[in-house]
This record gives sequence, structure tokens and C-alpha cells, in this order.
Amino acid sequence: MVELYDWLTILEIKPLGFFRKIGWFVEPQNQTNLPALPIDGEVKEHENGVLQQLAWQGEVREVLLEGISVEDYLEVERTVRNIYSPLNEPGSSLKNREAIYEAFAYAIRRLPNLNPSDIYQHLIYRLYLREYSKTQADRSWVRAGGEALELFVERHYGPILQPESIEIKALLSAPAKEEALREMGIHGRVGNSKLDVVLYGAHGERKIIFGGVHVKASLAERVVDDVPCSEAMMEAGIVSYLFTLDSKSFPPPAGDLVNRGEFGTPNQPSDKRRYVEEHGSFDACFSYNLRTVPSRAPTPSGKAIFVASFKPEEDLFPKFVVESWEQFKRS
Repeated sequence: MVELYDWLTILEIKPLGFFRKIGWFVEPQNQTNLPALPIDGEVKEHENGVLQQLAWQGEVREVLLEGISVEDYLEVERTVRNIYSPLNEPGSSLKNREAIYEAFAYAIRRLPNLNPSDIYQHLIYRLYLREYSKTQADRSWVRAGGEALELFVERHYGPILQPESIEIKALLSAPAKEEALREMGIHGRVGNSKLDVVLYGAHGERKIIFGGVHVKASLAERVVDDVPCSEAMMEAGIVSYLFTLDSKSFPPPAGDLVNRGEFGTPNQPSDKRRYVEEHGSFDACFSYNLRTVPSRAPTPSGKAIFVASFKPEEDLFPKFVVESWEQFKRS
């Protein structure tokens, strides 16, 4: 045992992780909550796309990924694995959020016809849980996955909005968030962590905050906590958008893994839908889950949920941002 510990130390392998892998010191877990993980290199052709093969409690579960080929899936799986791999290396300087951002941005470019929310949930998230081993993957994902999406919003839309004299910036640190709220004049009324991305417009030599974006991969991230900040922004004449992947599926054994989201429908709305359509707590919501049901006009509040993809011709978010800057300048 002493010699084994010496070898593990030389190989920079954590002993506890090693013993768990060979079946020793198994932590008790609620087995129904274990995530389904992609089986490496396993995918089936389907008339509407591919069937991703997921391992769950010794069983194989399938989920349909529409609009892609087997070759597409295998290429993305290989590339994402290579992006995540350096995270496990000792002394790696690559930040987890940067790797997740890079993987998501690549997959969005490579798979333009696949539901963006499915890309995030079934590929980027599940492959991260499978590949990342330096620390506990699910706990690491909670923060890194959200920050990666904020980076994506900044870097994807930055080049699109720059010609319109608009800068979009992710607020990744507490001081950056606090400074933005101070500039809006609402600091002290809301928590410092309740805004993710800020919108600046160039007016002469000045940069003026005219809007903000609340970025949520899933609405389970307590979107209710963002409501007070959003409402304070709107009262101050600053536009406030909700940007979400509306990523939510139910795992086996009861669930079928289909990523239907959490908004419900206009006829059977969830509380999350009511924040927009009834209470008007955000100026607009943009969902990048193609299964989200959009609002029917008119809504009680006049605010609506729009469904979009990242294809330029199908993405309404930049159009709304530009129009809100023009309206802000006029007022």
C-alpha cells in the first residue's frame, strides 16, 4: 500500500479518486440523480438526425439530436474532448469557463441546425461531466458553465453590435457588477450579483450604459432573483433583457431526457413565463431553445418571449438591442 501511494504521488494521481475508480471508498449517492453521460464514440443514425447514446446506471438511454449527421456528432465530440483535455493537466492555466466557452462557440458554428439549447445541454454539459476529472465536475460546472455562457454572449454579439457603436460586456467580477449598478444609479437597491452583461452606447467621447442582459442557461437558476434588479433598471429608463437557453429536461427513470424547457405554454404558463407576459419584469425575453413556445400577442404586460437561434436571419436579439439604443438616444 505504501508503494502504491508512492507511485500515485509520482504520477500525480489523487489516491482517493484512484480508489473510487477501482471500486473502493464508494460515496453513497442518490442513484436517480446521477446524470446520463455520452458513451464515447457511440451514436446511431436517425431519419431526423442522430440518437445520442447515453450511459445511465448500467443502461443505455437515447436522446434525439435533430438536424445533424453521425459525422457531425463524432467530429464535435472529438473536438470538445480535445478542448476539455488540458483542464485535467497539472498546472494548466486554462480557465474552465474559457474551455466551456470555446467548446460551445465551436459547436454552435459546426452545428447551425441543431437546437442551441440541446448543444449546450446534451453535448457541452454532458461531455464536460464525462471528461473533466480534476475536481468534482458537476460542482465545477455550476459557476464555470454560467460564466462561459456570459462570455459567449459578449464575444458572439460584440462584432455584430460594434458597427452600431454599441459595446456588450460580460460582468464576471463583483467589482465590475457593482460599478455598472452605480453608473445606472440603482446600486444599493439591488444585490451586486444580479446583472450579468451590460450594454454601452458610444455618444461622442462617452460610453453610456443604456441596457443590461440577465443571462440564464436554465430558468432553474432562480431567475426570480433577477427580477428586482430588472425592474429597478426599467424604472431608471434602462432596458433589461432576459437571455436564456431555457435548458431543462427530466432524467431517467421517469424522464425521457427531451429538453423542453420551463416556460410552459401561453395556455398553461409556468411562473417563469408569468414574470415576462403578466408581470412585465423584463423588457423582453429571448429563448434559444427551439422547443420554447413563444408568446402570443398581445400579452397582459405587453412584454413577450421570443424564440431564436444563432443564425443571423433568425436572431432577434441584436435587432432589439440596436433599436433600444436608438430609442435611448432620442429620449
